[in-house]
Amino acid sequence: MGARVRSHGWSATPIGPPAAWPQSLRTALGVVLGSGFPTLLAWGPDLLCFPNDAFVRSLGDRPDALGRPFEEAWPETWSAIGPVAARARSGEAGYLEDLPLTLERNGRPEETWWNFSYSPILDETGVVGGVLATAHETTDRVAAERRLRFLVDVGARLRGMADPREVAAAAVAMLGRHLGADRAGCCEAYPTGAFAAIDSEWKGGAGEGGGPAAGAAGRRWRLADLGAPLAGDLRAGSAVRVDDAEADPRASGGGFARLGLRSGIMVPLLGDDGRLAAVFHAGRAAPRRWHDSETAAAREVAQNAWETVCRLRAEAALRASEERFRQFAEHSTDVLWLLDAAAMRVEYLSPAFQRVWGLPRTAFDGPSRDLWLGTVHPDDRARAAAAMEQVRRGGSAVEEYRIVRPDGTVRRIRDTFFPIRDAAGRVTRVAGIAKDTTQHEGSVVYVVDGPPDMHEWLSRALGGAGYQVRTFGAIPGFLEAAPALLPGCVVLATTEAEAVGLAVPRELKARRVALPVIVAGRSGAAVGVAVRAMKAGAADFLETPCSKEDLLAAVAAAMADIQDAGARDRAAELAKARVASMSGREREVLDLLLAGGTNKTIARDLGISPRTVEVYRARVMERLGARTLPQAVLAAAAAGLTPPSAPPPGDGALRAG
Repeated sequence: MGARVRSHGWSATPIGPPAAWPQSLRTALGVVLGSGFPTLLAWGPDLLCFPNDAFVRSLGDRPDALGRPFEEAWPETWSAIGPVAARARSGEAGYLEDLPLTLERNGRPEETWWNFSYSPILDETGVVGGVLATAHETTDRVAAERRLRFLVDVGARLRGMADPREVAAAAVAMLGRHLGADRAGCCEAYPTGAFAAIDSEWKGGAGEGGGPAAGAAGRRWRLADLGAPLAGDLRAGSAVRVDDAEADPRASGGGFARLGLRSGIMVPLLGDDGRLAAVFHAGRAAPRRWHDSETAAAREVAQNAWETVCRLRAEAALRASEERFRQFAEHSTDVLWLLDAAAMRVEYLSPAFQRVWGLPRTAFDGPSRDLWLGTVHPDDRARAAAAMEQVRRGGSAVEEYRIVRPDGTVRRIRDTFFPIRDAAGRVTRVAGIAKDTTQHEGSVVYVVDGPPDMHEWLSRALGGAGYQVRTFGAIPGFLEAAPALLPGCVVLATTEAEAVGLAVPRELKARRVALPVIVAGRSGAAVGVAVRAMKAGAADFLETPCSKEDLLAAVAAAMADIQDAGARDRAAELAKARVASMSGREREVLDLLLAGGTNKTIARDLGISPRTVEVYRARVMERLGARTLPQAVLAAAAAGLTPPSAPPPGDGALRAG
């Protein structure tokens, strides 16, 4: 634009050649041409135009505006802009908000909206020499507000509806009334290619007669009924408008007539797979010319209704999915957890948390990350915290760490961390699956204290038998690490059998560390040393030097105790899972059975027939894996259930042990 200003024939204009221009014009023009904001300078009594490049690009290609009077360059806007420009000429600034302009841009007319600001520019004499106009396009905002108002109105009418068919019928009614149609409908596709129609008919005119009636609900038709051209447009997702089915070559073959329509609008709705999922339509039995605004309105209503239908269906599917997840999570032996990524507070903890962590699920109410880290072994906290932070940033992690339970026992956890994102891709939740990988069967032998040659002999003998051997040179170091060690047994090799043999088992017991201790040392033929060691909690006492066979026998006995305890734990967990899988009625029958009830008394207490009690009793036995009532009692006891000592009449409820 600067080049065009320099080459323009200004001598033929009222302001004359540039050499004669006042400095105020030169200065204002320099500011305008150097601005990246759409700006125009109108100078002199005729308001000759000096638009900058941004102004020309934004307000349409008008190269002839340069040097022409404003009124002549933009005559379509002069009725609105003229009075504001006149006030600016008199020294008063003016402003126009959301002025609609139809501009020729990109080779076609385009409806736009603008904010304009007009300011007076003084010349050297202090008189208004020109007007500075700045423009800001508000098309996007105005269009968005219009569309929002429309959708709010439609949404308000559909809000509160929970049945997808009800939503579709309501949208059909609104569409028909809005377009003054004789008939409107929503037709949903089936895999066979057929469409089932929800039709609403108006008798005696649109909206009269008390509104739509379910005239042809459930009627079926096929896409091929419309003819190949119209079917092709709908499959491609293009809205179809037919003003006269007989005159429109696309609608030849009587496709619209088969639907009872001579003219109409059809709005296709595509599914997630890109295939035609439904069609909204409105039409009349007589020819009619449909306007673009009506087609757009039909598309808006149809899309809004279809999105509502899909949302309702998705919510129903989500509720069903959440129920399936709840059932899965309630019975999973792994801990499923979910945190809010911003506040790091627990949103969900599965019941297995209480079994693995030894804490109630409410224990993590509050700043959950800090509470969780407080349960992690101090040596593993940094790695666990880093894994959590990595997932908050959008990554994923699998981390193994140890936790210290309130009873002092240590468990090993393998935690799979992963992020959950919203539709915009932001991490809104952090989730994971924590698996208890503690090896309860015990296969590790800890050799503690004693001379190096003793360590070497013990390691060789135990390793040869298939045990994992870990040595500790000093007792304090072992006691410090004991809470985090895997299950196994301890071989205490020391020359101070009496003192240490009493101290180590007692210390482990005080710390609630379940590691059986075998004391290997010299008693000096004093039987009391071994007795006192055993009373202090040692699992066995070996007089050294001992044979390899005696050593392995003592270790095997200690390991068997660990395995028995693990088997009992696993049996208890299985029994608890079986009890948890029972329905409410099955649990009531089990409670009353274990309280000593018979089929007849249970039937009386529950208000059902003895035959029905027999059916539930069979189910209970099957779930517990029991063939006899004594076996069922043992399974329930393993699950931690005990009958009340004296159940009141009609009440055989068990109490959780």
